[in-house]
Amino acid sequence: MDEVVTKVAALGLPGVILAIAMAATGFTGAAAITAALAFLGGPAGMLGGIAVLGLTGLITEALAKVSLEDFLTAVYCQRRQTEPHGKLLEEIDSLSLFNGDMKERLKVTVSDGCGCATVVTENTTDDAKDAIAILENVPGMTRAHHRDFKSSNPIMRLRDGSVVRTWKNQFGVDHVFISDRHDRMIYGGFVGWIHSEGLNQAINRIRRDFT
Repeated sequence: MDEVVTKVAALGLPGVILAIAMAATGFTGAAAITAALAFLGGPAGMLGGIAVLGLTGLITEALAKVSLEDFLTAVYCQRRQTEPHGKLLEEIDSLSLFNGDMKERLKVTVSDGCGCATVVTENTTDDAKDAIAILENVPGMTRAHHRDFKSSNPIMRLRDGSVVRTWKNQFGVDHVFISDRHDRMIYGGFVGWIHSEGLNQAINRIRRDFT
């Protein structure tokens, strides 16, 4: 999914509108572009390009695997790295197709990086970065949504004050999170059942090396 997220992020607002139009209408190809243009109220530059016709197929595949909110969260995770946060927050406010809760969650993604696979800043300590690297190497590790962070429970505190937290959802899927010393999420991921042992081994390694 990384390829389509990168391409939609590069389009900016028109790319976001295209994804929303496709999720709302179920259209693909030229019909999806027409719907997106209608949402935008007129011509939208790159949306008229032939290359975007291929992009609609990739978006369709992505939306078959994840929800629209999760897809847009991934898009804004990329855009927040290169675009002014104030601009993105205003953009999200202008999108009348979202319910209020989704808007607020996307705004938190932009401002705090919640929902992004890794939210490392200049203030993130070396211990936390090393622990994240260990978790990222677990087979099957997939980005976790920030909305699940509040359900997790702390299991250890690292030397730098970072906290490792875990949670098992109703389907028995193991999640792991790392928060900074101020209880702000800086990493979240989950693995399927077949990779749970690998996650346990990674957690034990983190406990051995960083506590």
